[in-house]
Amino acid sequence: MEKFTLKEAVLKDPELGETAWRDEFEAKALRNPVYKKALKEGLYSDVAGALGGVQDTVWNAAWAKMIGRQVITVILTTNSLERFPREIAAYAFEGEGPVPDTGGRIDTVDIQANHEFNSKKEWSQSFAEDASFNVLQWQIGAIGRAIAKIESQKIVALYTAIANASLATGAEITITDGAPTWAQIVDLINAVNREDFDPVVVAMNPHEFGGLLKLDQFISSLYKNNGDLKGVFHSDTLDVTFVSSSLITKSLAVDINAAAAMILRRDVQAKPYEDPGRNMYGVLGSERVGYGVIRTKAVARGTN
Repeated sequence: MEKFTLKEAVLKDPELGETAWRDEFEAKALRNPVYKKALKEGLYSDVAGALGGVQDTVWNAAWAKMIGRQVITVILTTNSLERFPREIAAYAFEGEGPVPDTGGRIDTVDIQANHEFNSKKEWSQSFAEDASFNVLQWQIGAIGRAIAKIESQKIVALYTAIANASLATGAEITITDGAPTWAQIVDLINAVNREDFDPVVVAMNPHEFGGLLKLDQFISSLYKNNGDLKGVFHSDTLDVTFVSSSLITKSLAVDINAAAAMILRRDVQAKPYEDPGRNMYGVLGSERVGYGVIRTKAVARGTN
């Protein structure tokens, strides 16, 4: 995904812009002991650098845990709502003449960026003044991990909420709890293929994925994928990426290019936080997203 510096992201946001960067971000950082500590220790030459350093800490911690983004299409947007078509099949016909009327119509799904996830870490002024920035930075990473977790939980919940009859082949696929077989995984993937979609990702919890790792025919086709992201592997033989996370409650095979979308109105952003009345200062992380299922038949789900 495209990644902007914190300043670029703020300036590009029509609701923020230059005024927010100068008045809200820089001004608050200059009186926030967390950011002042980074400057005092000589880690950054100016307040913009300190803001960017904290942003990178939060983003890098979040990205390592963003399992949810591996099972859905993520689309950057500046709009609060995007409309997605449920495309009907195209028709071919022989000869010249007017295109025949198929009687079909295009249904649409509206996805609103109406979910905002927030997380913060705060300290008393004296603690922030006394602790080294490395200690504070280590704790700041928890902000990114918390946002990544709730984001992934919401995405997984989209797929688990699909009615059985609406899934690929109209039913869940048998997956043995803790001991899936090669044939069962092939059936899960083929269920999506049978609906004329192309499965890209198989998502499983560690209990089921651990069972797969005991199968020689499975591990011989596997290699680590996307080194910065934990729990992601690719299978040459099956030509899908496997995602393993405790947040995944049931095994899934998904054509992420057709099944669902998450619109990203504001990606993970970190800014100075202060509550002078309580003498507490820290960092607030947030993101603004929307998500929705578009084509349920592009999803197969296991029974486990």
